[in-house]
Amino acid sequence: MNIEYLSCIIVTIILNGCKSSTSDLFHFDPKTLKEKEITLSQIADEVSYIQLDNTFPLDLIISSIKFTNTEIYLNSRDLGILAFDRNGKFINRIGGIGRGPGEYLGYLTFCVNDKSGTVYVLDIGNVIKVFSRAGQFIRSFSFKGYGPVIENMVFYDTKLFIQYAAQYKSSDYEWIFCDTLGNVIKKQERHLPEFTNNWGAPYPICIFEKKICYYNGFADTVFSISSDMEEIPSMIISPAEHRVPRSNLSLEQIRSGKYLILGTILETNHYFIIIYSYHKTYHLTIIYKRNHESFLIDLKDWNHGIYRNGITNDIDGGHYFIPEEYFSENGKEYMVGVLYPSQIRGRLASEEFKNTIPKYPEEKKELIKLAESLKDTDNPVLVLVRLKQ
Repeated sequence: MNIEYLSCIIVTIILNGCKSSTSDLFHFDPKTLKEKEITLSQIADEVSYIQLDNTFPLDLIISSIKFTNTEIYLNSRDLGILAFDRNGKFINRIGGIGRGPGEYLGYLTFCVNDKSGTVYVLDIGNVIKVFSRAGQFIRSFSFKGYGPVIENMVFYDTKLFIQYAAQYKSSDYEWIFCDTLGNVIKKQERHLPEFTNNWGAPYPICIFEKKICYYNGFADTVFSISSDMEEIPSMIISPAEHRVPRSNLSLEQIRSGKYLILGTILETNHYFIIIYSYHKTYHLTIIYKRNHESFLIDLKDWNHGIYRNGITNDIDGGHYFIPEEYFSENGKEYMVGVLYPSQIRGRLASEEFKNTIPKYPEEKKELIKLAESLKDTDNPVLVLVRLKQ
């Protein structure tokens, strides 16, 4: 996506907050976006780092980082879900990998009740397993009658929001809400007539204030769901060959990379942030809600979750920033990214870093101290960016 595509998404969601008529929907067209850089100091006023301790070597963080008031939860390959305190000290594992009642084989998707610390893990077979903050197994419940594949879930306003894959003919519902015991509260019938597709795509979800925003790539639509569990469309992808076909794809089509795939959608008080791929290239777009000004960054090569570009960090001169999660706390907003020690050390060894004069030179000195304490074999470092009010 480029700048104008992001603008479309943001404008659509903004319009949707006021009206629900489909005539008000904004159409997003990735072909019209233009590249434009943005620096971190334009949107943020502080960068801090949380070094995760080395109790368990994490290798790669797979997909999710969840912040609560007191803990950080993440899933790591071969380890499952781990809990750390807000200083990066390891607390405990949540359950374990296996086939037992207190174990799971699938853990790509999980969510956390930020008040109780209860963790909900999506295991294989559409089974959701529930664990206490201490990592002890509590219960499980199954949702096999609503669709063959659960694609995503979040904990929202005391309820679980569960989204189903749209590309399967046997998917009768787009999503359901259930309570913490697994009792269904509400369900949304699918938007599309029956079809099958042999290739799926990410189903990004974000929570901002009191609404869920989710993307259905086959309906080519971003939907918003309010606290009363009513949904309205927020944005439509403009018709063109970049929309994913509702049919089986050939190997040539899959390899072409010509389809628009939204990987991450985040919303803040002032911005919408989207990471997407289009024509085999990954992009990061940021849209300013007030005047719809858009910024587009080409993320260049991607390898195992690591990009070679991002938002220029002119606050302390450190590595570029890729936002992966968002949360608000005590009236302040934060974005979260992940850096590996080799990235931090490599950046600080570069001539560019040595010659850069960041906005806060004293923070550059602190970053140098951090880098000097790291070994390449240490666990990843979380980057916490505090957004401007």
